[in-house]
Amino acid sequence: MNASPIRMIRLIKVGMYLLSLWLLLVLIFVNKIDVELCFACKFASWEELGAIAAKNYLPLLCVVVLVVSLAFYAVFARIIRGAKDGPFKVIEIEDKSADHLVFLATYVIPLLSFSLDTPRQVVSLIITLTLIGAIYVRTNLFYANPTLSLLGFKICTVKFEQGSAGVPTGTAVLIAREDIDLGASVNTLRLDKNIFFARKGITIKP
Repeated sequence: MNASPIRMIRLIKVGMYLLSLWLLLVLIFVNKIDVELCFACKFASWEELGAIAAKNYLPLLCVVVLVVSLAFYAVFARIIRGAKDGPFKVIEIEDKSADHLVFLATYVIPLLSFSLDTPRQVVSLIITLTLIGAIYVRTNLFYANPTLSLLGFKICTVKFEQGSAGVPTGTAVLIAREDIDLGASVNTLRLDKNIFFARKGITIKP
């Protein structure tokens, strides 16, 4: 059994969920932004800026969430710098990178059907996103994140060769920036119960 501490606390998982909504938030921003561009006009007054902000409250909310999710990604990137456990040899492997697309198609794309023309529709979307987020966090789906896929992360499930202390037992989910191959040796960082960030380590020869 792996005794390494869990690094992904619930707050960071919430932040990773917000990061997974990037495509949805960008599309909402593009579809709902309502600002007239005038290069020859004078600077708007505070009252005019307030009126523009009130009219574009939803795109502004999307920008705020995007910035917050970026901050959480920075925390995640800092966490995964320390993959030092191991090296462990991979004896079984299955590519799970398609899980990014499953999450996108199942949870994100259907939400684009919300018209968001009235406050009631916006509230309905927020409630839906909150419920999906609760499921996302409780079921540890933070690794099936389409935004992480765009940033070059890959997912696979593996089993490690047993025989030394500290080797994770059972099936483990690996998040990695590199392609992990059968027989590869990896250093890991435990993110959750059976979820690890992995880097290629020193090759273990038989």
